[in-house]
Amino acid sequence: MTVQPLDQERVNAHYDPTSRVAHIVYSGILEATDSAAAYAWLNAIIEEIGVEQLHGEIFDFRGVKQFQSDNLIDARKNSRRLNLRVDIHQTPVAMIVRDQVQEEILRGPMRNVRENRRKRIVLSEDEAYAFFTEWHSTLKSHPEEETPDSP
Repeated sequence: MTVQPLDQERVNAHYDPTSRVAHIVYSGILEATDSAAAYAWLNAIIEEIGVEQLHGEIFDFRGVKQFQSDNLIDARKNSRRLNLRVDIHQTPVAMIVRDQVQEEILRGPMRNVRENRRKRIVLSEDEAYAFFTEWHSTLKSHPEEETPDSP
């Protein structure tokens, strides 16, 4: 089984079978088609490998120069559709940002609030992997909880 990478002008993605992490890297001026391509790719790898083989997702926004409003709306819709179609609540998501401006953009329109423990904004891949370790450790130490999202 080989998961094909995504290679487009403003979005690239690959799945690392060793770490079991999906890496989505955005650049330039993001449009709705970029989010659609990333979520279609993510959906395809989940179908191919199974959601239980997905240890985490990294969305890297550091190369983004501008977020088009249609991109933010489309990304939120695609994320919601994936969450409704696939039980992905045990898969952590790390969003790597370049600065506080990008962080605020992702917290606002993307509704990535601090209370949503499954998603975290980070500044590096190292922070992303540390978050994944923490997330899965919490799941193992509290198996009676369905997800660390529970208040």
